[in-house]
Amino acid sequence: MTHRQTMYSALSKAAWGYFFLYFDINLGSVSILPSFVGFLLFLSAIQQLKDERRDLELLRPLGTLLAAWHGGNWLASWLGTALDGRFPILDLIISLAGVYFHFQMLTDYAALAAKYQQPEQNLDQRLLKWRTCQTLLLTATSLCAHPLRFLTDLWEPTLIVLALAGFVTSLCIMFTLFDVRRIFRDDVQSKEPQ
Repeated sequence: MTHRQTMYSALSKAAWGYFFLYFDINLGSVSILPSFVGFLLFLSAIQQLKDERRDLELLRPLGTLLAAWHGGNWLASWLGTALDGRFPILDLIISLAGVYFHFQMLTDYAALAAKYQQPEQNLDQRLLKWRTCQTLLLTATSLCAHPLRFLTDLWEPTLIVLALAGFVTSLCIMFTLFDVRRIFRDDVQSKEPQ
């Protein structure tokens, strides 16, 4: 696999990782698009890009922890229960770890976009904008879902609004990652035999 094919593959995995993370289709209490698969895709993308962006390799332990947590939650759903909500402090720590993981990963992807994009594409700035929106939304959601939930009667409607905004933001991140991937697609397709 050439360098550009590796980049194309890794960015595809990163974009699809957000699909698994934010699209939740359930059969009963079990998700058929489990979020831990998203983290496994992120980890695979990190593995492929570790030589290109060495900072990404530092996210591997955190990504592994998040994949394990979400995997455990998915397995618990088969038993009709959940890990979320059982350990409030651990829930908050996992939420904050997720905020940092996504912030740093998208920062590194923006740096990759800046390195390879055409000057008029501005993909790095789009990624940074959506990264900042996601960071603010994830932080607000973590605060509303955990420590502040007992302080107000409006926490449920607030969570719904934040979830909808987070969903739109995740779509924008996915589409931007697919746009970054397109930088490498043209080169990959031009090298394929006719």
